Amino acid sequence: MTNTITGKLIAVLTLCLAGIHGASVYTDYQLSRAEILERVRLESLDTVNAVVNDLEYWLDGVQDSTKLLARILTQNKFSPPELNQLLANVLIDQDEIYGATIALNPDFEGNPRGFAPYYYRKNGGITYVDLAEDGREYWQKDWYTRAVAAAKPVWIEPYFDAGGGEILMTTFSVPIYHSNAQGLRSLYAVITADVALEKLHTYLQQLRLGPSGRSILISRGGIVLSSDRHDAIVQNYLEALSAPQDRDVWQRSFEATLRGETLVFPIQCPARLGQCSTRISTLTSTGWPVAVLYSQDEVLSPLRSYGTKTIFIGLATLLLMALAISLISRRLTKPLVALADASDSMAQGQLEVPLPRVKGKDEIARLVQSFGAMQRDLKSYIADLEVATAGKARLEGELAAATQIQMSMLPQGGEALQESGQYSLWAKVRPAKSVGGDLYTFYQHGDEELRIVVGDVSDKGVPAALFMAKAISHIQQFEEEFQSPSRGVALLNNALEKGNDNCMFVTLFFGVINLHSLEMKFSSAGHTAPSLFRAGVVTAVNQETGPALGLAEDMSYPENTLQLAQGDRLAIYTDGIDEAFNDSAEMFGVERFNTQLQKTGEHKIAQAGQAIFQQIDTFAGDMPQSDDITLMLVDILSTLEYLSTRHNFSCNADKPGSACDWLNKLLEEQSVDNSLAMELVLVTEEIMTNIQKYAQLPAGADIELQVNANSDRVELVFTDAGIHFDPFKDSHRAHLGSDIDSAEVGGLGVHLITRLTDRQNYQRSNNKNIVRLEKFFSSFDK
Repeated sequence: MTNTITGKLIAVLTLCLAGIHGASVYTDYQLSRAEILERVRLESLDTVNAVVNDLEYWLDGVQDSTKLLARILTQNKFSPPELNQLLANVLIDQDEIYGATIALNPDFEGNPRGFAPYYYRKNGGITYVDLAEDGREYWQKDWYTRAVAAAKPVWIEPYFDAGGGEILMTTFSVPIYHSNAQGLRSLYAVITADVALEKLHTYLQQLRLGPSGRSILISRGGIVLSSDRHDAIVQNYLEALSAPQDRDVWQRSFEATLRGETLVFPIQCPARLGQCSTRISTLTSTGWPVAVLYSQDEVLSPLRSYGTKTIFIGLATLLLMALAISLISRRLTKPLVALADASDSMAQGQLEVPLPRVKGKDEIARLVQSFGAMQRDLKSYIADLEVATAGKARLEGELAAATQIQMSMLPQGGEALQESGQYSLWAKVRPAKSVGGDLYTFYQHGDEELRIVVGDVSDKGVPAALFMAKAISHIQQFEEEFQSPSRGVALLNNALEKGNDNCMFVTLFFGVINLHSLEMKFSSAGHTAPSLFRAGVVTAVNQETGPALGLAEDMSYPENTLQLAQGDRLAIYTDGIDEAFNDSAEMFGVERFNTQLQKTGEHKIAQAGQAIFQQIDTFAGDMPQSDDITLMLVDILSTLEYLSTRHNFSCNADKPGSACDWLNKLLEEQSVDNSLAMELVLVTEEIMTNIQKYAQLPAGADIELQVNANSDRVELVFTDAGIHFDPFKDSHRAHLGSDIDSAEVGGLGVHLITRLTDRQNYQRSNNKNIVRLEKFFSSFDK
C-alpha cells in the first residue's frame, strides 16, 4: 500500500486528521486542566476562608467571653461562691468553651493553699473540680505562668489536662490585676477558657478536598492541634506530617506563615502517589497556621475520564474517516493506477497498450489525454529515431572506414617509426574528429637524401580530409620535382589551386636532408617554424616563408638552408600543438612545446614523441581537442661514412638463391662472423621467396636488395614493384608447437624472419613494396 498513491493518500490524510484531532484534544485538555485547577484553587480558597471565618468567629467568642469576665473581676471582688457561679454561667452561655477556671493568686489573698475552682463539661453536663485541693500547685501550670509572664491574654500550647478535664486541649489565659490606693497593680487571678482539640478538629473537617485531601491546624510552637491522623495530634508537625524529602519546604513555609505570609507549595501526597498542593495561612485571632492539602490527580480525575472518552471517540471517528478516505481515494486514483500500469508497459516497449477511459475535464482527465498525446509522439519519435540511428550507424561506419583510409595514406598508418644508421624518424597525427586535415610523409631518395613533409589543411573534418588526400596524391605525383623544395612547393600550390572553389588551403613544411653533408634545404608555405634541439638547447629555426598553398597560382616560395649535425633533433609540428587550450583559455604555446622538447631530448625518439603528446593532454585537461595535431621528430645519428650498396635481381622462381650468393660473398668480404652471415642469408632467401611467390611480378622484373651497415647494425632493404603485399600481415604463418603428425607444411618463413632479425618494417611507397630488416651486432670490420 505504501508504494501506491492510494495508500500514500490514505496514510497522509489519516495521519493529518489524527494529528489535528490529537492536537485539538491535547489543547482542550490543557486548557480544561488549567481552568479546573484555577477553579479548584478558588473553591479551596473560598472553602478555607469560610471555615477559617467560622473558626475565627468561634475563637473570637471564646476570647471575648473570657475577656469580659476578666474585666468584671478587675473592677469588683467576689466571694468564692460568687466566683463559682460566674464560672458556671460562662459554661452555660458559651457552648464553645469546654472548661473555665478563676485561679486566684495565693500571694494576693494571703492563702498559701490558693483558690482555683474549675468547671468543665462531662457526659452532657457541667462538672466541678478544685484545682487547689490535695496541695496541687496550679500556679506552676503553663496556663498560669505564661499569662503572668506575658502580662496579657495568651493562647497556651496544647496539652493533656491531667487532674482536670482529662482531655487534649488548649487554653486561653487572661491575667487579672487589682490596684491599691497608691495605684500600684498586683496580680489578682488568672482566668482561663479551655477549648477541646476535638472541637477544633470537628471544625476543620469541613476543609477536606477529595478523598486524599486533609486539613491541619498547627500552633505557633509547631504542635499539631488538628489532623485526620490522631496519632499526629500534640506532635511536632515536621515529625508527624511531612515526609523526609518535604521537611525543608514545610519548615520554610511554616516560618513564612508565622511572619504573616500565605503560601501555596507542592509536596508528596501523604496518602497516595503523586503531587499534592498545600495552602497554608494563619488565624488572625490566634496566629495558628492552618494548612489545606488536596491531590491534583484527584481534582483532575474527571478531566482524565473525559479525555479518555474523547480519545476513544476520536479513534472511532478516525477509523470511519480512514474508511471514507480509502473509498474516495480508490475511486479517484483508479485511473491513475491504470495509467501507471500503462506507462510501465510503454516503458517496456509496448506502445500499443490502451490507456484508461476517463470522463470529465479534471486534472486526471487532462493527464490521460497528455499521456495519449505522448504515446502518439513517442511512436513517431521512435520511428524517426530508428531511421536516424540507422543513418548514424551507417555514417559512423563510413567515418571509421574514412579514418582507416586516411591513415593508410600516411606512412605506417598515422604513427611511424623509421630508423637507419644515419637517422631516426618518428611521426604521429591525431585528428580532432574522425578524420582531419593534418598530414605527414617521408621517404628516403637513394642513399643521399631524406625527404620530409608536414602539412596542415584549413578547417577540420571531412572537407579537410578530402583536401589532405588531394595534397598527398599531388606530393606523390611530384616526387621527382621535390629535389628542389621551392620548386616542388610551387608546383604543389598550382595543383591545389585548381578547382579549389571553397578556397581551402594548406600550410606545409617540405625539407630535403642530405645524408652526406647533413645540410637541410626546406621551404615553408605559411607553416610554423620547426624547433631544433642541439647540445641541450632548443631554438626555433629561422625561416623565410611563402603563402599557404591552394589560394593563388604561380606563387614563389623561398628556399631555406639549415646545417644539421650529429646529435641534433629536429621537430616539425602543426599549430594544433601550440594552439591547444586548457579550461582557463590559455594556449599551450611554442614556449611550452620547446620546454617539453628539451626535457625529452635524451629520450628515445618514440618515447619523446609520446611524452610530448601526453604533456599536451595533461595541459588541456577536460577541454576537447580543438584542432588536428601532428608532430614529426628527426634524430641525426651519423653521416654516410659506412657500407652501403645495392643490387638488382631478376624475378625467377627457379633461382631465388642468386641474391643469397651475392649477399654471402659481400659479407665474406667484410669479414662478418659466419654464424651472423648465415642468419642474414637465410632471411634474404625467405624474403626473396615471398616476393617471387606473392608479389605477382612478371618474369624478369627487378627486385632490388640494398645493404646498409655500420659498426653496430646491418640493414637489408628489399624493393619490388609488385602488388601490395605485407609479408608480416598478409602471409600465412604456421602454428608453432604442433606435434609432428599434425604440423603444417610451410608457413615457418615469417617466424624465421622475426626470430633472426631485431626490427622489421613494411611500407608501400610510390606503388612499390619496401621491406626493411635490421640486425644489431657488436663487431663489424669495414
